[in-house]
Amino acid sequence: MKGVIPWQVNSSWPHAIRELEIDLTKTGLVMVDVQNYSEKNAAIVPQCARLRDFFHRLGLEVIYLRVGSLLPGRRDMHAKRALSWMKPPGDAPALVVHPGTWNHDVVDDLAPQPGELVIDKNSSGAFNSSGLDRYLQAMGLQNLVFCGAATSRCVDNTARGAADRGYNVILVEDACIDPVQRNHCTTVRTFGDAFGAVKTTDEVLADLGALASNIPMPTSAGATD
Repeated sequence: MKGVIPWQVNSSWPHAIRELEIDLTKTGLVMVDVQNYSEKNAAIVPQCARLRDFFHRLGLEVIYLRVGSLLPGRRDMHAKRALSWMKPPGDAPALVVHPGTWNHDVVDDLAPQPGELVIDKNSSGAFNSSGLDRYLQAMGLQNLVFCGAATSRCVDNTARGAADRGYNVILVEDACIDPVQRNHCTTVRTFGDAFGAVKTTDEVLADLGALASNIPMPTSAGATD
């Protein structure tokens, strides 16, 4: 399942790599923080589900990240983050998001299956507060496809961390969401210039599907043949 796929084809960066050989069997999907704490995450569920179903169909790894405090009361977070993270304006209390709460759970339509890796983190970048790199290496992964929330925060920090560690990273632009649209657009542009490839869900399914053309691809959320 090795083959060459288009890479940074839309980048204006002079050093962009236009195509790259990857091994599909060493490719994993990283779903970042598509949790109940934000109702806006519902907008990307269909695209994330298509990606998940594709990876499931090929027997490839799907890894779920969840953000929040690891302990009640946020006493595991550094002081500034504990004070400000998920804090509404004014005197309203911050959302309670830690393991065991509904807010912390991955949304039902994307719930991890038994045997899939779920990693909890208390920072925006997963490499900063979890053993993600160690797990990815143990699983033999070289290529990572990223979707989730928020584009300019947890997705970007983790995806750039992966690129800096030598992983080949694809950021799926229509399967990511940000509270501020201009931040989403800026992140997509800058990431695609220097750190990895930026593709739509359709492009990811087409490019990776071409490496496994004997296996039919999903055409809609939840599709199975």
